[in-house]
Amino acid sequence: MTQTVNNRFIEIGRIGRPRGLEGLVRFMPNDIFTADLFDQVSVFYIKNQRSDLIPTRVESIRVEKKRNQQTFFVKFDTIANREEAESAMNRALYADREVTDVATKPEEDKDDLFGYTVIFDGEKVGKVLDVIHNPAHPILEIKFGSVSLLIPYVNEFVDHVDHDKATVYCKNLDQLTDF
Repeated sequence: MTQTVNNRFIEIGRIGRPRGLEGLVRFMPNDIFTADLFDQVSVFYIKNQRSDLIPTRVESIRVEKKRNQQTFFVKFDTIANREEAESAMNRALYADREVTDVATKPEEDKDDLFGYTVIFDGEKVGKVLDVIHNPAHPILEIKFGSVSLLIPYVNEFVDHVDHDKATVYCKNLDQLTDF
């Protein structure tokens, strides 16, 4: 169960053991945390010894993967050396609830786009045949005339999806083919 502080902040994990002499600490996330939260939230909060929340920023992050498990090593701007890292051990890391709710909002399900009509410049250009899962981003495979066209599911090419009309509105497709 996650704990809240004054209902404005939510715990996203705990600070673990220090690593090295420069103030690098292991971060142990809880179930609220997502891997991209460090990129999306700029200010976090650490409780000090008096239980005050001290704002802190992430200076650097290193992720190590071993046996299908990710370990985060984080350098916070308020932890300068090993001594400060040892005193921060086992303290909770908090984020602003409003910012966290936006950052951890689940993405729309891209798997259920099969058969959707693809619109570009107000014209129907094809139908979605498949959603290919890629580590970087999903890729839409569409029937484009007699061939298939692969469209990266990113803001550069997919403007928005209207699930009520089963339509994917695309842009910049002229960069992928000759229109």
